[in-house]
Amino acid sequence: MTPLSGSSLSAARRAHDLADAATSAVDVLVVGLGVTGAGVALDAAARGLRVAAVDAHDLAFGTSRFSSKLVHGGLRYLASGRLDVAHESAVERGILMERTAPHLVHAQPFVLPL
Repeated sequence: MTPLSGSSLSAARRAHDLADAATSAVDVLVVGLGVTGAGVALDAAARGLRVAAVDAHDLAFGTSRFSSKLVHGGLRYLASGRLDVAHESAVERGILMERTAPHLVHAQPFVLPL
C-alpha cells in the first residue's frame, strides 16, 4: 500500500484502500464492523493474516460511537421487553470474553448510582 498524506481516514485513503482491496488476495474477509466484526478483524490481523473489512457505512457509524465503547450484555434491551435480543447479546458477549477475544474483552466493574 502506498502511503497517502493527510488523515488516515480521508476520502482519498478510503478510495485507495477500496481499489487495493479489489485486486488483492486476503486471508479473511470481515463483513460488518460492529464490535464483533472489528474484534475479529483486529484479532486476525494481529495473527498475521491479510484482512479486508467492509461495512455498509463508515467506521464507527453505529451506536457504539455514541456510547462508552463497552461490549454490553444486552441489559438495555430488557427495558423494551426484547428478551430474545438481550439473551443473544449476553451469549455473544460471553463468547467474546471466553473464546474469541479474551485478550481484548474482559469484565469491568462499575458503580451505578440510584
